[in-house]
Amino acid sequence: MTSKGGTKKLSSLVGIRSGYPFRSKVKHAASGWDYYVLQLKDVQKDHHINLDHVTQVKMPDETPQTLKPGEILLRARGGYFYSGLFTADIPNVIAAGQFFVLTPKAGIVDPSYLCWYLNQPDAQLYLERNDTGSNISMINKRTVSELPVPLPSMAIQHKIASIHEGWLKEKRLTEQLLNNREQMVRGMCEEFIQQDFDNPKLRTTSREST
Repeated sequence: MTSKGGTKKLSSLVGIRSGYPFRSKVKHAASGWDYYVLQLKDVQKDHHINLDHVTQVKMPDETPQTLKPGEILLRARGGYFYSGLFTADIPNVIAAGQFFVLTPKAGIVDPSYLCWYLNQPDAQLYLERNDTGSNISMINKRTVSELPVPLPSMAIQHKIASIHEGWLKEKRLTEQLLNNREQMVRGMCEEFIQQDFDNPKLRTTSREST
């Protein structure tokens, strides 16, 4: 993607903060928990945040900053620097320190558009080239702040976001249909095997015919 004019540093479009810095491994609390914690495993490449298996933690002595709908989680380490858009209206969700939390400035940038762009090849290449890790890939706040973002009009931002969301829905539906088809074919093949094992005469006839 090439752009002329209208390109802004990410720091001029969003507030940037780090997720909550847990001092030890995040452990799931089956009961008596206070917060949901989003970790790297919960943010998928299509910018979807999966809350199905989110970790629950108890934090009785601290009040971490929770996520608000429209904020973006940018993976700060782990080799993949893609982003996820937080849309859930749940009051007690926090991000782990593995993320930068981006708070888009209202009226300047569409959160869905920005999340889409952050997952595009140009943005990903910029982040990869500015990887500061040695054994583990990671990016720092300065790198994130200076990431160049093409900023078209708000109308075009909304249009791109809408097109992309439509494509994601179509992609998920297609993947589900293919998954259903794969399961059906697998079931048919397993049934053929079982029928063959259950009918020795059929197996004998088959060998004689060859």
